[in-house]
Amino acid sequence: MQPRLIRLKDMPAYTGMDRNRVNKELRDKLTVIRIGRQGIAFDINDVDKVIDDFILKNGRPPKIT
Repeated sequence: MQPRLIRLKDMPAYTGMDRNRVNKELRDKLTVIRIGRQGIAFDINDVDKVIDDFILKNGRPPKIT
């Protein structure tokens, strides 16, 4: 079973982006879920939707040969 929430520290590994890119491109588009005093997490379903949108805006179709 996959957890529903993903912590901020795990976002770079999950998305394949470095921490700075996650903060710049994704974080402001996600609802922050506080866990305890310092923990921050995000709904994994929302993360997937934001990544899909990022791919649509920044991806290129493959070259057809």
